[in-house]
Amino acid sequence: MRYFCLISLVLGLSCSGSKNETGTIRFWQFWSDVNTKPVVEKMVRDFEIRNPGVKVKITDLTWANGHDKLVISFAADDPPDVMELGSDWIAEFASEGLLADFRSDLPENYLAPAKWRGDLYALPWMLASRIFYFNLDLLDKAGVEVPENRDDLLKACEKIDDLGEDYFGFGCNSAEKHRLYKKYLPFLWSNGGNIMSPDGKTCELGSEQAIEALECYLKICDCGAIESQRRLEEYFIDGKLGFIISGGWLLNKLKRSKVNFEYRLVPIMNPSGGTGISFFGGEYIAVNAKSKNLETAKKLAKFLTQKENSQALCDAAGFGFPPYPGLEITDPQKRILAFQLENSRSAPPTPLWVYIEQDIEDAIEAAIYGHGTAEEVLLRAAKTIDAKLKSEDYAD
Repeated sequence: MRYFCLISLVLGLSCSGSKNETGTIRFWQFWSDVNTKPVVEKMVRDFEIRNPGVKVKITDLTWANGHDKLVISFAADDPPDVMELGSDWIAEFASEGLLADFRSDLPENYLAPAKWRGDLYALPWMLASRIFYFNLDLLDKAGVEVPENRDDLLKACEKIDDLGEDYFGFGCNSAEKHRLYKKYLPFLWSNGGNIMSPDGKTCELGSEQAIEALECYLKICDCGAIESQRRLEEYFIDGKLGFIISGGWLLNKLKRSKVNFEYRLVPIMNPSGGTGISFFGGEYIAVNAKSKNLETAKKLAKFLTQKENSQALCDAAGFGFPPYPGLEITDPQKRILAFQLENSRSAPPTPLWVYIEQDIEDAIEAAIYGHGTAEEVLLRAAKTIDAKLKSEDYAD
């Protein structure tokens, strides 16, 4: 079963927009807010100046329906020449032969989400990881030291949660699509577990490491608030939350809010202490393999992802990093974020990720709300995911 085939069956009309004209490149992207859109537009103008006769037409997408619009455009044989893709979408499109290939000498970890069967099908534009934020004032109020391992973390969450109904130990995500699994994966990976086997043919969520990781996550969730990511970040900014896992955008919010408490950014920890492995995601630039202006389209992709352009986008967004080694970072808190990014990994590249992700989130949600133990929900999820993996033949 192929998602693209199903979409094409129900299409009764073509996607909006006309076929490419000579010298015109269609670029679909997601940065539409007042801070980032002008930066993207300037990049495009600079590219046009450097390439006389080339015109780039920008179309804005939203995260609510952008993925579906891209799928429909390919099914209608009218996709853009250049497109921004989330890091976990690339394999879905690459496996159908829809994306042009690239070569890059960027760090392998950052290229991994864009690879399918050994070839590279997109270039990283900007990347962001997840990290712990500690409220040091609440730790002091609860009379506990800064946690150095998982046991310390659980005890600190319990102590802060006992301070009263106005305080919560940990910020636990509610059933939010595309967010909940990102909070569990750092516990999984740091515990030595994996989502799938190296060959991508078997789900490993039923392993001892995976179950222990979820049990740990559930214990700290029991000492906190279950809310949306936005609400949890508001709690932390208001000084009501002891610990939260978030990205660099929260640091940006904290600085703008000028909070009246001390906080610290701390890398994800291994069970016994030391730096663990966090989740990273990001924005990648891909090119339609059948673009009538293929070389120019690839040239635009490479231009957008140059170090200075990636940095300009990150600066405008207020978070994230260019996918380049040896970045000069003066802010000590951002250096911690950059360090965590170097100790992070992305979701495994698979065309089925959009479905696997939902299975993982359904399992975590069920466990959070008491509809099964960690072992029960993960074994069910592993069985469901295994069935999906076996229904598709991706072996070479």
